Amino acid sequence: MNDLVSYVQNHIERGSCQCGKCFDAPAEPKQPTGHTADVVFFKVKVLNDPKADELKSLIASYPGVFTKTDLLDGKEHNYLEVGGWIGDQGLALMLMGLGELVGLWKLLTPRSVLGNELPDDLVQQMAGMGFVAIQSGNHVSELVEKLDHTPDYSDHYTNI
Repeated sequence: MNDLVSYVQNHIERGSCQCGKCFDAPAEPKQPTGHTADVVFFKVKVLNDPKADELKSLIASYPGVFTKTDLLDGKEHNYLEVGGWIGDQGLALMLMGLGELVGLWKLLTPRSVLGNELPDDLVQQMAGMGFVAIQSGNHVSELVEKLDHTPDYSDHYTNI
């Protein structure tokens, strides 16, 4: 087993899938408690004191299974892409949650981007279409700041 895969597995507690469609979901799903990252389908919590630098190094040295992807390039990467890179979508979501919790990137989900008022079925539909992503770098803060402000379109209109 690869060092990155082992690292992810040894440093998170993964909750049960919450999509409602998994045939192998337990009758009584459980989620980790405390400080968690919600990757929509389940939540993850850190275990065994993971280090951002260690995870970053393992990511940089990972060759990829089906694709080549640089998770730290500042671009958005959804779980479908990360899944192709690491070899499994569930593992991709675990890695994405772990990276959020150690501060390597920002986790982008329907609720983190559009708000908590979204109905659960819409959140699940959006997530199923790939709307669970990560983005590293300072521009994430700039994007969120822009979303928090009402745009000024006054320069787009002329008085007649």
